[in-house]
Amino acid sequence: MTLKERLRNFLTRQPFPPTAFQLTMSGLAGVHRTGRDHRSGRHVILPLRPGSLEPSFDRPNIKDAAHVSDRVREALRQLNIRDHNVSLLVPESCLKSVILSFDELPDSPAEREQLVLWRLRKQMPSLPENIRLSVDVLGADRPRKVFVSVIHPAVLAEYEGLFSRQGARVRNVSLAILSLSNLLSLENTPSGILANIEEDGLSLLAIVKAEAAFYRSKPFLPDSREARSFARRMENVAREIISTVTFLEDREKTRVETLWIRAAPANGNDDPLASLKSLVPLALRPVEPDRWAGLKAGEARLLAPLIGLLP
Repeated sequence: MTLKERLRNFLTRQPFPPTAFQLTMSGLAGVHRTGRDHRSGRHVILPLRPGSLEPSFDRPNIKDAAHVSDRVREALRQLNIRDHNVSLLVPESCLKSVILSFDELPDSPAEREQLVLWRLRKQMPSLPENIRLSVDVLGADRPRKVFVSVIHPAVLAEYEGLFSRQGARVRNVSLAILSLSNLLSLENTPSGILANIEEDGLSLLAIVKAEAAFYRSKPFLPDSREARSFARRMENVAREIISTVTFLEDREKTRVETLWIRAAPANGNDDPLASLKSLVPLALRPVEPDRWAGLKAGEARLLAPLIGLLP
C-alpha cells in the first residue's frame, strides 16, 4: 500500500465525495471535480471577514456564524453541485495529532481504539472524556505506526453545522498536511519533510522510505511578533524545520535532504519559498498539483490541499 493510500482516510472511512472545502482564518475555498477521469473541475475562493474564524482545540472557533454561513451558502451556490455530500479540511490547530508506534495492535477495531486512547491519554493527560478519536494504521511493518487525531465534539459540530444548515453533509474531515502528501511523488525521493504553512500555523510531516514517520504542528500566536512580522515568522519556520531534520536524522538514522513545501498566499510581495531558501539547508520542492483547464498556477497552489484530497 502506498503512502497516498495509507493516509487517504481520516476521521471517517467512507469514499471521498468529488466536492471538498477548506476553511482557514482568512477564507473558504472549494473544489468540485467533474468528468469521467476527474481531470476537469470548478472552484471557488471566498475571503472571510477578519476575526470571523479563530481556530482553537477547546474554544468556539466560529466567531461570526452569520458571516461564515453566508460564505458557505455562496460557495455551494457557485459550485452548483447536485450531490451535497462534501469533504472538509479544518484548521490543523483545532485538532491534536500524533504518530504513535506499537509493537502489536489488536485485530478488533474497538480494542485497538481502546489501546490507542490509553496510550494517547498517557501522552496528553488533559484530553476531555468525550473526545472524538481517529485511528489510522500506517502499513503492516513492525513497529506498527498509527496516525491518531482527536477533535473536541463541540468544535467538530461547529464546522459540520455550517454545511448542514445549507443542506450539505460533511462526510469526511481531514487535515491539509495529509491531503498534500497525496501529491508527492516518492519513487525517486522516498524521504524528506513535507511542510504546510498557513496563516495560523505550520505543520510538518516527516516521510522516511515512503512511510509517514513523524508529525508536528505549531500555531502562530495571533498577537506575537512572529504573527506580525513575516521575516520573524519565516525564521521561526526555519528553526522548526531544522529542529525536525535533526530529530529525524538522529532517530531514524537517515539523511534528510528534501523539503516539500506548500505555503498559503502571503500578503503583498512576501514569498515564503524565497525566504526559506536562504534559511534552510535543504532542497526545496514546491508542491505543485495538476491543473485543469482554466485553473491558474496561483489558484492551484492555494487549492493544493483540496486537489490532493479528491479522488
